[in-house]
Formats: sequence, C-alpha cells, structure tokens
Amino acid sequence: MSYQPPGDMRMTWLIGQRAAIEAMQDRLSLLMGVGFAFVLPILLVALIVRPVGSSPSADGQPPLGDMLAVYLLVVGLLPTIAAIGIACGQFAGEKERGILTPLLASPASNMAIFAGKVVGAIIPPLVYAMAADCVYLLSLAVLVDPATLLVLPVALSVTMIALVPLVACFAASVASLISSRVRTYNAAQQIGGMVLMPLWGIVFGLAGKLSEWGPVGMLGALAALAMLDVVLTTAAALTWRREEVLAHR
Repeated sequence: MSYQPPGDMRMTWLIGQRAAIEAMQDRLSLLMGVGFAFVLPILLVALIVRPVGSSPSADGQPPLGDMLAVYLLVVGLLPTIAAIGIACGQFAGEKERGILTPLLASPASNMAIFAGKVVGAIIPPLVYAMAADCVYLLSLAVLVDPATLLVLPVALSVTMIALVPLVACFAASVASLISSRVRTYNAAQQIGGMVLMPLWGIVFGLAGKLSEWGPVGMLGALAALAMLDVVLTTAAALTWRREEVLAHR
C-alpha cells in the first residue's frame, strides 16, 4: 500500500495546531493572555468608560456608542500583540533550536508551512481576544448600566470585532515573513516590532473613520484587509527558499 501524505489544508491545520499548543504551554504568554483578557477590560471600563459615561457629552466628542465600539477593538487587539512574538519563534526561534529542519524536509509545501505557522501564531491570542471582548461587554453591563449595551451601534461593533483576527493575521504574516529570513529570534522580534509599529496607528486611525463610511464602507475595509492577508501570506510562501535554510542548518 502506498502512503498518501496529507493535503495542503490538512497539513496547514496540523502545523498550526502544533504551534498553537506549544504557544499555549508557555507560562509567560499564558499570564499575559489572562491579564489582557480578564484584568484589562475590567480596568478599562472602571477607570475610563464609567467616568465618561456618567458625564455629559462635550461638543466635538464622538458619540458614546462609537467610543464603546472602538474599545471593542482596543481590548481585542491587545492580546493579539503576542501573535508577533509567537510568529517570530515559528521560524527563527525553531531554527535556533534546531527543530525546524524536520518540517522543512517533510512533503509539506511552502504554502502549508507558512499558512500553518500563521494559524498557529494567531489561535492563542484570538482565544484571549474573544474572552477580552466578552469580559468588556459584561463589565459594561455590571459596572456601568445594562442599557449601555443598547447604545453600541451594531454594524460598527461587528466590524471592530471582525477587524481583530484580520489585523492579527496581517501582523503574524509580516512577522513570519521576517522570521523566515533572519537567523535569530531576537533579530526577528526587533525588525518585526519596528516594521509593525506604524500598523497600530493606522488601524486605530481607520477605526475612527469607519463610522463615517457606513455599512458598505465597513464591509469593503474588511474585504480589503482579508485580501491583503491572503496576498501577503501567498507572496511570502512563494518567495521563501527553504532549500537555503536546509543548506545552512
């Protein structure tokens, strides 16, 4: 009987699952994830949202509902910062530890390896991000007023939540691209941090404008970012020379 290796989709999931499990077992990442997911949303509501919600709106300030929706993006994105560190460790870190070679010598395609590494880098942070948004909404109901939840604009809130995995995927793709082309984990983190630093300003600047674009504009922004994620990951996989990594192991 001949052996049939798993297809690209199956291989992508296997690689991503392994990377996610390893990331979840890291104690420091676990502590940071729990802090971002459970402590930060409560502090945000208690120290910032509650005083603002109880004071009259000033002229020129954004509506309360829009502000609360943007905070959905804030508390969701903070845990996903860890995706950059995880992605940096997927290539450069494993190369330093000498455990990347067996994967490169396997029948897995470049696309399956890259996509799997990106998936593995974003799964743990997205779990914490989902918990953070739930804790944030629950804190609004408990610490402020249950009626506050009715102020949230539905379309904008859904868009903010949908932006979290798309931005996390973009950051992990960029970090994986850099990590696959440098020799050390520290170099990957330093370069990745400098390259991605402007991303957060762009994301929050975009978030502040989405309420003016309407549902069609919001959907277009999400589609454009999703397409950018696919193009970036595909280009990174197609231009990566795994043979060079194997030759210099």
